[in-house]
Amino acid sequence: MNFTAGDAAEWTGGTCQGSPLVSFSGIESLEHAQSGHLTMVANKRFAKTFENSPASGALCTAGIPLSRRPDQAVIEVPDADLAMVRLLEKLSPPHDFPPIGRHPSAVVAPDARISPTARIGPCCVIASGVQIGDRTILEAHNFVGRDSVIGDDCILYAQAVVRPRCTLGHRVIIHSGAVIGADGFGYVFSDGRHIKIPHIGAVLIEEDCELGANACVDRGKYSQTTIGAGSKLDNLVQVGHNVRLGRHTILVSHVAIGGSVIAGDYLAIGGGSVVTDHAKLGAGTQVAGFSAVFEDAAAGSRIAGAPGRPARQFFAELRAIMRLPATLQSIRELQERVTKIESTTEDHRT
Repeated sequence: MNFTAGDAAEWTGGTCQGSPLVSFSGIESLEHAQSGHLTMVANKRFAKTFENSPASGALCTAGIPLSRRPDQAVIEVPDADLAMVRLLEKLSPPHDFPPIGRHPSAVVAPDARISPTARIGPCCVIASGVQIGDRTILEAHNFVGRDSVIGDDCILYAQAVVRPRCTLGHRVIIHSGAVIGADGFGYVFSDGRHIKIPHIGAVLIEEDCELGANACVDRGKYSQTTIGAGSKLDNLVQVGHNVRLGRHTILVSHVAIGGSVIAGDYLAIGGGSVVTDHAKLGAGTQVAGFSAVFEDAAAGSRIAGAPGRPARQFFAELRAIMRLPATLQSIRELQERVTKIESTTEDHRT
């Protein structure tokens, strides 16, 4: 990963301050950067940290006053976070994807329609009626069920599963262990036992979505579960049957969305949170990690806690709870003073 400050400036569209010949052997976070590393300063709070850092250079958001040593280079860019994305894209090692075509061990139904530019890796199974678009990659050991459709430029990493009648839009990424289209969790209790409800619906994952490892999106009972365009689901996320999530949703690891939840665009939910069945969340709703949402939320809501409530209220309550030990100590001291006063008053009376 050897590159120069001049290379970094060219790749990110930045301006190099210092010698463009300063060489980097890697990229590292500001707190761990050593000599030879390029780091990043995206906030003026960290300017002083860089000035004391042994790092050889930094990507820096324009407008942040940043001092540097003569042996350091600073690449000034409009947005250091975005510039780092571009730099990492440039330096990422190539993926070891299978070649264009079908691996001899793949099992493909005769009527499956697969683009000649797709890559079908070892031990993949593609059922009848499947359609797979241009340049899409099935890495290895993937299963695609009957009548499913996968768009162009998708990537299914090893052991990702797409069950029957599911649709993936263009540029969808599914990481290993994820399951699209498993049955919803639905049962009717009768005669002392749980009777399984058949789920005959489907799943639609719209374009530019990414689902992390072991994420699960269940199929609808009657119609379809929908994940809106541009949404990103972290590892181990569960989305129940008949859920409809808007565009550009963010669900962090261990989020569980109950069945039939409807959410607007730009929903963001922190890790470990749950949303009850049938809740309706307006566009732009944000839920703090480890929260439990039991009620509908208006657009732009900020929710925290279990049970979930307005974030401002929750954090006010939390601050009050943190003050309880000192408050209780003050009460005890006041009680002792009152007891002494009452005792003194009683002595005077006698």
